[in-house]
Amino acid sequence: LAAMDAILADQRAIRDEMRRLVMRLEDNERRIAALGGQGMGGGAPSPSRPQPTGRGSGGYRQSAGARNYQPPAQGASPPRVAASPGKPTEQKILASRQAVTTAIQDSTPADAWEEPAYQKVSPSAIDRCEQLLRQTFERRFAQRSRHNPVGAAMDFLKKYDVNRSGKLDQKEFIRCCYDLEFGTDEKTMLALFSRYDVDRSGFVTIDELGRMLFKQDGDTESKAKSSIATMREVLSLRAGGFASLQAMGRQWRIMDRDRSGVLSKEEFDIALDVFFKYYKIQFSAAQKNALYQFFDRDNTGGVSYDEFVRGVRGDMNDFRVGLVLQAFDILDRDRSGEISLGEIGQTYDLSAHPGVQSGKVSEREALNQFMSQWDKSGDGIVTKDEFIEAYNWVSASIDSDDYFELMMRNAWHISGGTGWSENTANRRVLVTHGDGSTEVVEIKNDLGLHLDDNQEIVRRLTQQGVRDIRRVDLYGEA
Repeated sequence: LAAMDAILADQRAIRDEMRRLVMRLEDNERRIAALGGQGMGGGAPSPSRPQPTGRGSGGYRQSAGARNYQPPAQGASPPRVAASPGKPTEQKILASRQAVTTAIQDSTPADAWEEPAYQKVSPSAIDRCEQLLRQTFERRFAQRSRHNPVGAAMDFLKKYDVNRSGKLDQKEFIRCCYDLEFGTDEKTMLALFSRYDVDRSGFVTIDELGRMLFKQDGDTESKAKSSIATMREVLSLRAGGFASLQAMGRQWRIMDRDRSGVLSKEEFDIALDVFFKYYKIQFSAAQKNALYQFFDRDNTGGVSYDEFVRGVRGDMNDFRVGLVLQAFDILDRDRSGEISLGEIGQTYDLSAHPGVQSGKVSEREALNQFMSQWDKSGDGIVTKDEFIEAYNWVSASIDSDDYFELMMRNAWHISGGTGWSENTANRRVLVTHGDGSTEVVEIKNDLGLHLDDNQEIVRRLTQQGVRDIRRVDLYGEA
């Protein structure tokens, strides 16, 4: 019996290793396909291969998140099945720990597409700012705040709610902080505001701000939201953090033998302990209990791992979704609300794909590889929801709306933007008019445009309103 157990254990280990190697192989194939897209008519802007920005050395890094996400079937949601009673076996605990460890090891932080770390504020600096703000409130309203600190803070914050909405935006919060004179720079104040803005709406309710600032005993929701904010801060600060989180969700699916789609309390605690230990933070038992209650809203005794991973990641705000939809419209040529293989083929010259030129893949195969970045259901159609979901992972690592706007405009050649976020990727040409006058003009729709196709350049310039074109030269050339 002992010999049989040893053989079975060895088989399980071999299967686990094979599964991990297959996943790594598939991931490498996607990366090769994405890199191969560099020859597609001026590039293949996507969550897995951004365009250079021309903004110096702080270039973007690709996010493994967008190419690895595997959503459930369209319109479906993971079943909410109560976890089995009793504690998991030692073997299951070890498997859980291995799943999280593998997720961290298999993510590709060097490829993460996100802001440079120097532009971010560290969680410890945000903690100090929060502590100073709390202490300032306590000193300023010592008598009133002794028994009801949240109420005292809310009364003060209401003075800055100019439109009486019950919420504060960033500017109102900063004005409040300056008036309190607690000595922190504006960049850190904005980072603290982001910690409280858990839904990334750009607003924080006065009630929510007061509760999250003081985190009183018994307020499990505020404790959970503060913990989620801390997770986001540490994941955002380290390259590939959100890619690791997404990989963890993928590993949990592999482990989920009964396809229940849920984590028990013990598995949930293991995930937090092992995963975030890698990021040098540890959650108390009270914080873990608060988080579990927060995600297990219907009290089934289990937390959906999809719901947990997406809850930590969060979704884009309306401003970012608008930019992503502009990118979607560039590909959705027939305005059907879906992107087909044919539409992508019309946008990109697949004959320039290195794999096609070498004879390793056909144009159709190259097209399928490119489209697979978003078409996770494999039906040959990319919906708006699939496109947005991919960019939710890219967005998670980027704190600044301005940086996200610059990234999207340059990657997808979306004309416009102001100041720091202005598009710098679109081709500028020197137009000579019939009367001999000249002007430098930006081609507002130049994605996939061949620079030797003068007739198409003139057509696009005419389409955007440029008249009486006698000659077009690439800007800076005779």
